[in-house]
Amino acid sequence: MIIEKSDILKPPAPLRATRSPSPAPPPIHPRVHYSNTPTIPPSYKEFPRASITYVFTPLPHNAMRLASPEPPVPGAQQPYHISVSLNCFTPSSYITSIRRNKEDGELVGDFEMGSSASKIPSTVCFKGNEHPIDDILVNSSRLFRNYWIWKSPDPDKYLYWDDNAGGGVITCFSTKDRTSATFLAKFSPRSHLRRQGRPTEYTKLEVAPLGHHMFEDILMSALIIERLRTNPT
Repeated sequence: MIIEKSDILKPPAPLRATRSPSPAPPPIHPRVHYSNTPTIPPSYKEFPRASITYVFTPLPHNAMRLASPEPPVPGAQQPYHISVSLNCFTPSSYITSIRRNKEDGELVGDFEMGSSASKIPSTVCFKGNEHPIDDILVNSSRLFRNYWIWKSPDPDKYLYWDDNAGGGVITCFSTKDRTSATFLAKFSPRSHLRRQGRPTEYTKLEVAPLGHHMFEDILMSALIIERLRTNPT
């Protein structure tokens, strides 16, 4: 009997062991991706690498604008529109309002203050809540030096201002120790009268990189302190 090659049975293919799918790796908490880097509030996605000097420039209708120099510096804060209006019931009391970007922008807060003899208590509304200014800003003096402590509505956040630099300049630190590591900001009112052929000098607010995480606290407290210093007695 002749056997055809096609009739020769081929050896069966080796059986392959079936492998169950690998279980999905456990989720990784996002904090792992950032190691020990502190989280940054959503409104401050990037800190500037150096201090930025913002300038107060006048606007019509009892207002001014705070903005960084042009062109914009990476990490610089957005502009702010600052306006002053009268309390209609007590025209001797003034309300300063701070808004983001423009005149009808989002309200950051406001504060009202009259003369020292006014019967209306001075108040500040910040982050949606109103407080007597004396509860938020502590004022004291020591040997020809004035200092102020701003107690932010956020827990455990304080700003320490003083006028030790002289010349109407006030500086802000994150602790009572005045060191370069704790420096946050410097408010400098204009010091020169206007003269022909010389650029107009404006009031400035210098903010250090780490000061940007409390930028609006710095701005609000600086405006209140300057108002207190220049308020007629």
